Amino acid sequence: MGNQVSDIKKSSIVNLQSELVETIASAKKSVVSISISKDIKFYQEDPSQLNGPWNVQQQTAKVWWWSGIIVSKEGYILTNKHVVQDTTAKYSVTLYDGSIYNVDKIWFDDVLDLAILKIIDSEGKSVSNIFPASFLSVETQVDIGQFVLAIGNSLSTYANNITLWILWGRNKQLTLNKNNLYVWLYQTDALVNPGNSGGPLLDIEGNVLGITTAITEWEWIAFALPISKEFIESTLTSIQNFGKIARPIMGIQYVEITPSLQQEKNITIDNGVYVQDVLTDLPAWKSGIKIWDIIVTINGKSIHNQLPFLYELYTHIPGETISLEILRDGKKTTVTVLLTGNTE
Repeated sequence: MGNQVSDIKKSSIVNLQSELVETIASAKKSVVSISISKDIKFYQEDPSQLNGPWNVQQQTAKVWWWSGIIVSKEGYILTNKHVVQDTTAKYSVTLYDGSIYNVDKIWFDDVLDLAILKIIDSEGKSVSNIFPASFLSVETQVDIGQFVLAIGNSLSTYANNITLWILWGRNKQLTLNKNNLYVWLYQTDALVNPGNSGGPLLDIEGNVLGITTAITEWEWIAFALPISKEFIESTLTSIQNFGKIARPIMGIQYVEITPSLQQEKNITIDNGVYVQDVLTDLPAWKSGIKIWDIIVTINGKSIHNQLPFLYELYTHIPGETISLEILRDGKKTTVTVLLTGNTE
């Protein structure tokens, strides 16, 4: 009996190893290296004084390697905004097979630490034969304790470096940059380092859960922004429609339903967001949403810890009309909201 149990365990480990090998081989095709180079001026003394006492020299220096995720066959790459925020630098993208592409355009997220790159070949033509990553639906269950993989340019040196451990936190918040929101982050102790920024955090089947964004000073705690299939689709649609990444605005201040809030406000449901304020003349106000309303669903999809309000809202773009189920004074009602946003 003991040998049978041992054989079953051994078989399970071998099967898991085989699945991991296949997952990694497939997933790394969607991970890219982002090269950053910059022209640096320096001053060198000219003994001949023909050009004055000092001669200005210029050279291009390689600055860093970061990570990114292919999100479309048309050559769109997702990365962190902080990776490509230097507008005076030059960027190129290297795929898993070593092929190098130029960066044609960069679009920055108005709200989150995200950016989209568009790559082209050396002749200025669109790319082909690239492998977009696999993304899960925004409704997919993500569990504390599940295995996760991180892939990226660890220490800006080791391309497609892969680490494996578990997801052990959700709904984490950080204060890193006042220009970006860092909310509802995944937390993991899969080892990542500078250079991993912009790379994917994957489930054990190779689906993208989020984009690696920050680490603690101890380097063994990492955070990732959640990314879903619908989120990517709305981001690319926004670029196509508006020429920028424009996130929708509702015009409310809210908090998620928690046990303490349930007790304090005598709330009987455990999902949704509690409206604390409604800003005048913005979409929620125009739709009749009121303070103390509880928004329960967006387009029929429940809002809860698996489906946070912000990331569900960001699967839509300005100009779309969404349907909200509201709990008010113990009664449910439905309102429609025409989303606005900065599309200029």
